[in-house]
Amino acid sequence: MMKLAETNPITQLENLLEFAPIAIGVFDAESQKTLLLNDAFQRLFGYTLSDIPDMDTWHTKSFATSDSSTPAFSTWLTKAELNTPSSCLTASVRIKDGRIRQISVSLTLAEGKKFFYVNDITDHLIIEQRLQAHNDMLEMVAKSSSLKDVLTVIVQQVQRESPPSLCSVLLYDKQKQCLWLGAAPNFPEYYNQAIHGIQVGPNIGSCGAAAYHNRHIIVEDINTHPNWQAFTELTQKAGLTSCWSDPIRAADGTLLGTFAIYNSPSPSPSQKDIEQIQFASNLASIAIENHNAHQELERRAYFDYLTGLANRRSFFELSSNMLKQASVLKENCALLMMDVDHFKKINDIHGHDLGDLVLKHLAKNSLSNLPEGAIMGRIGGEEFAILLPDTDRAAASNIAESLRKSLSDTSFISHEGQTIHYTVSIGMTFSLGLHCYIDELLREADSALYKAKQTGRNRVCTFTAC
Repeated sequence: MMKLAETNPITQLENLLEFAPIAIGVFDAESQKTLLLNDAFQRLFGYTLSDIPDMDTWHTKSFATSDSSTPAFSTWLTKAELNTPSSCLTASVRIKDGRIRQISVSLTLAEGKKFFYVNDITDHLIIEQRLQAHNDMLEMVAKSSSLKDVLTVIVQQVQRESPPSLCSVLLYDKQKQCLWLGAAPNFPEYYNQAIHGIQVGPNIGSCGAAAYHNRHIIVEDINTHPNWQAFTELTQKAGLTSCWSDPIRAADGTLLGTFAIYNSPSPSPSQKDIEQIQFASNLASIAIENHNAHQELERRAYFDYLTGLANRRSFFELSSNMLKQASVLKENCALLMMDVDHFKKINDIHGHDLGDLVLKHLAKNSLSNLPEGAIMGRIGGEEFAILLPDTDRAAASNIAESLRKSLSDTSFISHEGQTIHYTVSIGMTFSLGLHCYIDELLREADSALYKAKQTGRNRVCTFTAC
């Protein structure tokens, strides 16, 4: 029978420690000299035995992440040495490349040696924190918190994961092709003011370019990258060195904004960094889409979906308030009712889509010809009402006639290339410094409108009491 070779028990122990799956550091209890840093320890902290000759060096290099971290570790260590195996300490440590990791550390004393067992719990804590941030965000959304507050929760979560990075969310304005500030709680105010309304373009910073190309834009060195040359003075003043930006998209792919991480500890993003950005962008997308949907519901409650004018309900509310104010101030008001002539014929001949274009054209053209302070609403299919505050008969008549002529003299080209011309009839009435009700004025203006229709259309008629 073959005899097994005898193995030195010390060598066996060293091998067990060296290849253990958790990080282990062994120090002499009396001299504090470092005896062993196993492979898992060196991979976690990035330090070799020559970097950490003794326990004090390890404490200084790794645990001095804040004013309170070193005393906290020292207090725990004093108690742990009196009662081992010790309870675990959860702490933040700085590893060799400058990043901050979250660890759980425990201590055992044996044969004049201190055995530190270290688990990296960063990823576990990040998962917990992300879940909490997700739940917090959903709760805030349910409570109709402001979009800025919701986005700030998301930004702060990412900043906690990767100090000393700074994060921002910018909101896309499709009409103006620019980005508005959504949340950037830890940037200097002068920087936030400078980027508020920044244009979208192929070479505008990281966020402007990310929105333009609708993809990740990674700038590892802001000081040398051509996209940032126009902002050098601003970024140097703010101490910004790198910027990764990711487009925030709706569920259907529509661009909503950008999420950016500045001053990340690593110059280029790892797979975990990409996942972090995507997590933040997805949360921000939920928040922004919900905000937009809520705004759209509010808009539809008060504004006409087709023309963007006040709807009937909103027009009545706004006009009633204005009439009360005019009564107190003894001001005259004028009310116009306007109707598209032969609108049914337009729909029958050209179709309802073109009829909708007529109503939109009328609303846009009318608004551009009305004085400041006027209230205009769509109160029926092709019926519109306009309240003119602090306006006498002569001024109101001029406005009504100017409006009628402007619409009569203009035309527009349909999507099919047809030239469309239409006219309107207008009925007008007044409140002469007395308290009037909007429904009463509408009845009078409607009577005048009927007269305008009966006498040939494309004209203005004023209400006269029988």
